[in-house]
Amino acid sequence: MPGKHTVGIDLGGTKILAIVVSPKLKVLARSKCKTKSELGIDGTGRRMKEASEEALKEAGLSWKDVESIGIAVPSAIDPDTGDALHSPALGWINQPLRKRFQQIFRKKIFLENDVNCGTLAEFRAGAAKGYGTVVGYFVGTGLGGGIIINGKLHTGVRGSAGELGHEIIEYRGRKCGCGKLGCIEAYCSKTAFCRQFHRLIVEEGGKSLISEYTDNNFKGIKSSVLLKCFKAKDKMTQKVIEKGFYFLGLAAANQASIIAPECIVFGGGVVEAFQKSVMPYIRKGFTENLFALSPDDIKLKLSVLGDDAVPVGAAIYAMEKGEV
Repeated sequence: MPGKHTVGIDLGGTKILAIVVSPKLKVLARSKCKTKSELGIDGTGRRMKEASEEALKEAGLSWKDVESIGIAVPSAIDPDTGDALHSPALGWINQPLRKRFQQIFRKKIFLENDVNCGTLAEFRAGAAKGYGTVVGYFVGTGLGGGIIINGKLHTGVRGSAGELGHEIIEYRGRKCGCGKLGCIEAYCSKTAFCRQFHRLIVEEGGKSLISEYTDNNFKGIKSSVLLKCFKAKDKMTQKVIEKGFYFLGLAAANQASIIAPECIVFGGGVVEAFQKSVMPYIRKGFTENLFALSPDDIKLKLSVLGDDAVPVGAAIYAMEKGEV
């Protein structure tokens, strides 16, 4: 129905971000809370509803003003069933999320992978607006991807396309959290950086400024701490970041050979913190491994929507699927 608003929700492993979006894609209000996935699917659903109601209250709206809800989940989503196929961040495998969430919200629910949503938002309203074919990489705790081909989100068989973090870039390389060896996520993500610091400092006795901020407990390290040590020209931090983002550029070059997008967008919490500081390493990895094309043929851009990218993309997905 024209004029109706949409709620977009970013359901993360640790936090929930709910936003209210106008029909013209203006973010009217936001609300954030901890996920607490240990409460189960229904408990998490109720927390999402509470966060949504806080955002609606801030926007001066109520549920009667909402046409549909888009929810971004850290999992491949089966487009036919609405099932979350595999979400290690939430501990859910083959769970009927759409059915359960619709029972809680009593509204039309549209589910999609979180990084697909972030890429869709940058394509419709952000850094990649105006391009037809786009690839997105979002670097956070893990590494996710999204693909737009000829103006449409490419989701593939059972919604599993765009898992770019699990592109293998090194045969029998580093072990990834998924269990495979050599995934790009094992080289460029906060989890990967933490493992590198543990190996270099705890196992090999190396010295780094980062120890002063973490007491050598690197799990859950914040992007802001990585940035502080990087800006302080700590050699180990610079080496870890430089190598990680070089490999991300290499992975992007591989996708350029497969998809040949007009634009590749880089976002996520780590990229948002470092901004332009990581682009030289990405460009180097991209340029040195690009086949056939000139680096000038494909635009490499930073995300401009920040934390809003994923929930805005979820709202856009709901609008487009629900024909709002």
